[in-house]
Amino acid sequence: MSPPDARVTRLARALPLLLAALLALAAVGTVGSAGCDDPARYVSTPDGISLQGGCLKPADIDPLVGDASDHDPMSRRG
Repeated sequence: MSPPDARVTRLARALPLLLAALLALAAVGTVGSAGCDDPARYVSTPDGISLQGGCLKPADIDPLVGDASDHDPMSRRG
């Protein structure tokens, strides 16, 4: 059995590093293009501190807010 070619060995060693660099560039590009036009800020209100603005509404991430029939299996029956 002959030893592997030196170029193939170098390529095999450099390939994971090259792949990691490409994934890092893709991540930086994704984060850079995912900006929000209205960044959120905390505001003091008479009821306490609340989050105002931003790209998401609390209903987008709070599973308890919404239509109660969404989670009721009996409401899906015909």
